Amino acid sequence: MSFWQILGKWAYSDSGESIQKVSDTTSISSEGTVYNRMGNITVGSDGSVFTQMGSFSSDGSTRMGSTASGLGAVFNKDEEDRF
Repeated sequence: MSFWQILGKWAYSDSGESIQKVSDTTSISSEGTVYNRMGNITVGSDGSVFTQMGSFSSDGSTRMGSTASGLGAVFNKDEEDRF
């Protein structure tokens, strides 16, 4: 599981991947995956699905402020930093 740093409309992983938020519902990965958020569910064009449960994601990751312990938590809403 990679760790992510979220800075405004960008998220950067320790493995070199980045994600740019292009709208309230759409984000694009540097690896070409498009993520669409619908409520508390995010669906990737690669077939991935993440469900937000508070600060946790269905992939077992969690988000604390601008740091996420895995990809799914990057899409979780944070009260301080609305990525």
